[in-house]
Amino acid sequence: MNYRSEFEAYSTELQQIWQRETHSLIAGVRYQNGGFDTRSTLGASTATKLSNKAGPPTAVAFASKPVNQDFSSDLERVSVYAYDHWRLADPLLLIGGVSYDYLTFPLNHRSSPILNQEETNDQVSPKAGLVWTLSKNSALRGSYTRSLGGVSYDQSFRLEPTQIAGFTQAYRSLISESVAGAAASPTFETWGLALDHKLGSGTYFGIETELLKSEVDRRLGSIELSDFVIFPVPDAKNTASSTRQHLDYQEKNLVLTLNQLVGDQWSVGMRYRVSEADLNTSFPDIPDAVSGGSNIDTVAALQQLNLYTRFNHPSGFFGLFESLWSKQSNRGYSTDLPGDDFWHFNIYAGYRFVQRADRAAELKLGLLNLTDQDYQLNPLNLYSDLYRDRTFTVSFKFYF
Repeated sequence: MNYRSEFEAYSTELQQIWQRETHSLIAGVRYQNGGFDTRSTLGASTATKLSNKAGPPTAVAFASKPVNQDFSSDLERVSVYAYDHWRLADPLLLIGGVSYDYLTFPLNHRSSPILNQEETNDQVSPKAGLVWTLSKNSALRGSYTRSLGGVSYDQSFRLEPTQIAGFTQAYRSLISESVAGAAASPTFETWGLALDHKLGSGTYFGIETELLKSEVDRRLGSIELSDFVIFPVPDAKNTASSTRQHLDYQEKNLVLTLNQLVGDQWSVGMRYRVSEADLNTSFPDIPDAVSGGSNIDTVAALQQLNLYTRFNHPSGFFGLFESLWSKQSNRGYSTDLPGDDFWHFNIYAGYRFVQRADRAAELKLGLLNLTDQDYQLNPLNLYSDLYRDRTFTVSFKFYF
């Protein structure tokens, strides 16, 4: 296969914020327009036996002919939204919102053979959240959101709020692209609940739980055969077509944090996260009798523990030592996919140049993955990438 795709898009957004004593209203409209120019050359297939719904594969093998394609497809999105932050009482902030998205996008411009067709999708997405200050030391946060994703980099540009009560509601994809590839027009549904509490004497505790869901209905490229002849020579007319695929993803997360200030210059802490991701992949047009992979449910469970010690000196010098433990197990795979269990250790040192209260610069040196530990984690779980080799880093940041 030889594939090349070029994407060009334009985005404009108008947003207005009204602030009153007890209300903050955010309203806006976003318009995006662009297109994909895609060229795909798919060579002839190897000899393959023909399967059908009624019985086993034929005894005769056939091959599909090459397919050459060059298409231009349009992208258009219109989004209208409104959010209200209502201070119902001093300790209680309520957040409510709604958005409407209308999206036109290519039916299949990624999976060869591609299609010169477009599809539309629209959705009304409610948003809700609360921040309840239970006491001067405790706060309860919660949120519920629905959203409609985009097609490519278009979904990375927005003024519309990306968080509700501190929980993310905007994703490029919840389903790892390393697992399922890029998806167009995914739907997202998120639930979040968190408690932040100060125990006293510089001790801070937090517990957070999330339920993340995403669904994708898309078409993958396929070859459609017609006028199939077995005798005297296997032959068939083949045309570019597609088959439906449905992805149903769910992830459950629980995060515990505990941080302790030790004097004026030291702090220690831990963060423990457990995540279970479940992905169901199905091909509605392919029966189980033809392929055992037409309906697969895979699960990955990941635990991560981060322990750290931080030092900050009034002169500007600082240091950090952290250790990260990861353990993962997998199930549901036709071929056994082993998990992994490993530690990573990182050390940082640096200096902050404070010029004014609103400006500062920071120089930081780091030696990451001290033990040169590689890893094999299933990307079905969402996690931050880790260095696979011992790595030295230098960074300089300027804040203004």
